[in-house]
Amino acid sequence: MFLIPVLVGLAGPAGAQIYCPLPEDGVWVNPNAKPKEITRIEIESSCHDGRVDSRIRAFTSCIPRDCKWGWTRAEARDGGGLQVALLGFLSGKVIRVRRFGDILDAQVVDIPYDRSLPREEQTYNLRLK
Repeated sequence: MFLIPVLVGLAGPAGAQIYCPLPEDGVWVNPNAKPKEITRIEIESSCHDGRVDSRIRAFTSCIPRDCKWGWTRAEARDGGGLQVALLGFLSGKVIRVRRFGDILDAQVVDIPYDRSLPREEQTYNLRLK
């Protein structure tokens, strides 16, 4: 009877720990990007009243300069990392990112709004700028 309240009391605060900024925070680059591939991902995170707010902006290789997807609120993923849904005129992208040491693993799913076109999925390894 005595041990149960003590164990519950010890387990509570450890689960409430907040890490800020997030490990994924920063500017990540893919210098070898081909046309239409991810060239850069920018991630910002900040803490407010015990919660972490994060946002992501992505750039794809276009001619003559990179195309920019605006800042979008990111969601935390179970098991770590972040996810964001970027909406464009002809298609959207879902980007899932997670840091592994000096590399940001970015899984990108291109979702065309024309259902006759297939979804495409790519994985990129970006480096901290």
